[in-house]
Amino acid sequence: MNEPAVIVPAPAAPVAVTPAPAERKAQAETLVKGIFERMDYPARLELKDMPDGGIGIACHFEGELPGITAGKQRSWVVDCVQFLVNKSVNRPTVEKRWVTLGVNAFPELRSERPEKKEAAPVAAAPAPNGAKKPPQQQQPAKPEPTRLAKPVTEKPARPQRHHEPDERALEVKDDPAATKLFTLLAEKAVKSGRIYAVMSLSADDRARALKVAAAVKGVSAKTEGEGHWRRVTFTPEKLTAMPSKRQVMPDYDDEEE
Repeated sequence: MNEPAVIVPAPAAPVAVTPAPAERKAQAETLVKGIFERMDYPARLELKDMPDGGIGIACHFEGELPGITAGKQRSWVVDCVQFLVNKSVNRPTVEKRWVTLGVNAFPELRSERPEKKEAAPVAAAPAPNGAKKPPQQQQPAKPEPTRLAKPVTEKPARPQRHHEPDERALEVKDDPAATKLFTLLAEKAVKSGRIYAVMSLSADDRARALKVAAAVKGVSAKTEGEGHWRRVTFTPEKLTAMPSKRQVMPDYDDEEE
């Protein structure tokens, strides 16, 4: 008896991938660098073409930063920046070029999952001389495998938090404009009896604010927070309570029915 022929499809030819245009690389580099500068995360960037036609960027950070773990190529901070950059670079009207970021190294290309090949059906051979087929016997059900309890593993230790430097110990140059602004803010806190906080300052400006507050009577200043959220607060010695607003029912005239 002749067996049925099995046709094996020829392997598909590899598709040529063109590298990303230079203007797309410059746009991605400018966006990543600008975002990290506004986060106060100093980083040195390296770009290269990925095998899938995308853009790979290695972000080399200096020192320990919140959300960046040494030895790991991925982190929630890098994933958020990568999401924003891809939304800006890959517009609906242009060809998509996926931008992938890595920490202190180029990112690894995601390996595609191999497709499962379906087994070809096997034709049953006809019975000789028209004999009846013997009845198929039911196979006994396979027993379910016993589930073993998972071993209890210890939780990995949390990474140490980044310690900010003490701005009071910094030696900075005098800035007349900054000194005037911080003096007005400290005096306003004393006069109004309210707490004021200033964000988005450099370490030198925070040191100047602490130095100015120490010279103003009736107010104290301190720094709090980490990274981009670090701020300087001016707290007066005598706090003034906020005035409470009481609702008073209007006095309507009695109307005759």
